[in-house]
Formats: sequence, C-alpha cells, structure tokens
Amino acid sequence: MKEIPFFATSAAFAMRVGQLATAIYEQMDAWLASAGVRLPGYTTSIVQTLYHAGPQSISDLAVRLQLSHQLASQRVQWLVREGFATVASGTDDRRTRIVKLTRAGRVEGDKLQRFLPNLEVAYGNLFEQVEVDLHDAVVRASAALADRSLTNRFEHLGTPRARRAAASR
Repeated sequence: MKEIPFFATSAAFAMRVGQLATAIYEQMDAWLASAGVRLPGYTTSIVQTLYHAGPQSISDLAVRLQLSHQLASQRVQWLVREGFATVASGTDDRRTRIVKLTRAGRVEGDKLQRFLPNLEVAYGNLFEQVEVDLHDAVVRASAALADRSLTNRFEHLGTPRARRAAASR
C-alpha cells in the first residue's frame, strides 16, 4: 500500500484526533458493557448532564456539550429508543423539546457514577504512558481555538505564493 505523506505530518491532526476518539469510545463501550452499563460511550455526556442538571432541551444539551443540534438529537433519539430518556414539548414553548431521564436512565446514570472513577484511573494511566495530560492539552487547545480560530491562523500565513516562497528559502 502506498504511503500517504500527509498522514505523517501534523496536518493530519484532526484525522488523528478523530481516530483516537473512535478508539476510546470502542474500548469504553467494551468496558462499560463489562461493568453492566448499557449505555454506549458516546451517550454518557448527555446522560451525565441530565443526571446532574435535570431535564434539558436538546438545544441546551447541544450548546452545553458543544455538539451540533443534529448530533445531540441523534444521541437523544438513541436514549429514547432504548427507554433511557423521554422527550416532551416544553411548557413555555411547545416547539422546544425537553429531554428527561426515565427510571431506567437514572439506573444507568447510577451505574455510570460508579464507573467514572475507574475511567479516571485508566485515563491517568494512559496520560502517564504518553507523558502528556491529554485532557488538559485538549482543553487548552479548545480554548486557544476559541481565542484564535484556524481561519485566523490561516490568514496569517499569507498567500499560497508567499508560503511557497518562504518554504523554499
């Protein structure tokens, strides 16, 4: 198979972060299942939010978790299909859809609370092995991008011709 030069550079950072997230969720799913938690990892942030903060609109969940409205809605739909959450119209605005954990969802939330300390230890072990606190690095990178976007960083590079000229020096 032909080597793709892009993959060996930091230009592939977004791809690598996505691959890491996929690997983490796949491994977390297996560990959650072995601990008797019936939630997939990708729903745990929504369950945590509902468990600790109570019923929320899908829009509020999306904003709070920095998810697209569509992705938050899809994850909520999974929780509803599995009987872990309900969705009802808001009392003030019937267009607003309010998500609430069911009794079964709260049971899974309870199990998740017992699981989380082990997840912290596992992540800590990973961070020690790679010698980087990845959680802290991701939080700082997110803050840096909020402060100065990639678009802004691209603009500071100048024109493609100027970049080629600088690279050839």
